[in-house]
Amino acid sequence: MGFLKKVFSSITNTRKNIRSTFKNILNIDSLSEDDYIAIEECLLSADISWDITERIIGKIKSSPINGSTWEEILFNLFKDVLEVPAHAKLKKIILMVGVNGVGKTTACAKLTNFLKRQDNEVILVAADTYRAAAVNQLRLWSEMLDVGFIANDKSSDPASVAYDGVQSGIAKNVDYIIIDTAGRLQNSENLMNELEKVYRVISKLSDQITVVMNIDANIGQNSISQIENFSKYIPIENIILNKMDGTSKGGIAMSVIDKFKLPVSFIGIGEKKEDLIEFNMDDYLKSLINSTEDN
Repeated sequence: MGFLKKVFSSITNTRKNIRSTFKNILNIDSLSEDDYIAIEECLLSADISWDITERIIGKIKSSPINGSTWEEILFNLFKDVLEVPAHAKLKKIILMVGVNGVGKTTACAKLTNFLKRQDNEVILVAADTYRAAAVNQLRLWSEMLDVGFIANDKSSDPASVAYDGVQSGIAKNVDYIIIDTAGRLQNSENLMNELEKVYRVISKLSDQITVVMNIDANIGQNSISQIENFSKYIPIENIILNKMDGTSKGGIAMSVIDKFKLPVSFIGIGEKKEDLIEFNMDDYLKSLINSTEDN
């Protein structure tokens, strides 16, 4: 179970907390108010949203608990209260967005590697015109991965660079065009308007665009406000959850899916080109509650 170990290598305390809470409580015929408070605190401390937590407690109170072990019971409870959106196929143009420091540039490279392994031709576009380091980093990745690369050191307009990159990728008939954008705070109106311009400009060339929001798993519930604010400017269709190997909690994917009904397509679990895993809800839930390696 390499997936279980690597995706949640840092959440030993969360798993132990979940185990100690539910192993004891779910074997009791009649739960007290203190028991429900313990469940609430346990789930909230794992970055599981208040709404999901309330629904879990409501399920426990209102219906017989289904399962032979506490792990199976909790797994079934999560499955009952979560509506998981269908996996969304990535379109030809992939616009990678997010705030500063969430790992967008590395995620561009890892996604490129993933798509190349499926025999797709990919081109990388460096539309982060604020950081020369980001352009150089993406250039190095393109050389390492042996894919096309578009940048313009003379332009400070990310929309112009993105437009040229998409135009070139379409002319070369590549399978995917991945556009790296600058990290920007969601409360900076000028920067968000600039991002909206990037989307608007490339939309003139094609409607085959998937906007992918990159989230840092370590920031927990703060990612909710990031997605809300970015969505005011561009149509987010997909989520990549980066740095999942470093989070100490782990429940944020559930909160994001539940709140926005957006698919989490990939989980980032490191800095290497192979460190991107397709998201699977069952594996994710089992990773969150699995306790065998902590016993």
